Amino acid sequence: METIKEIKLSNNKFNVFTDSSSLKLNYQDEPDRYVIDISDMNLLKATRIAILASTYCFINNFKKKLCWVVADDEIRRAISILRLRNVEGMVKAIELKPCMEYAS
Repeated sequence: METIKEIKLSNNKFNVFTDSSSLKLNYQDEPDRYVIDISDMNLLKATRIAILASTYCFINNFKKKLCWVVADDEIRRAISILRLRNVEGMVKAIELKPCMEYAS
């Protein structure tokens, strides 16, 4: 498993640098937390990145909590298993697209 070497915050990007790659995630900076969107990731990838990044931030004394925005409740529960004090989870709201109805 890859280890996280560094996490940098810049230009609304939460940059995660690992041994062999980097990942740029959209985030919002709120007063007491960073809200990071990983809702486009599947269960395994989202859980992996959230747990590794949260553990890295916990060990390195990040001052704010990390709130992971995920696609569904199953992913949110998988991330919360770690029970770190700096982790929150939020399921992304489904956007309802307008549809047309045909009357006959």
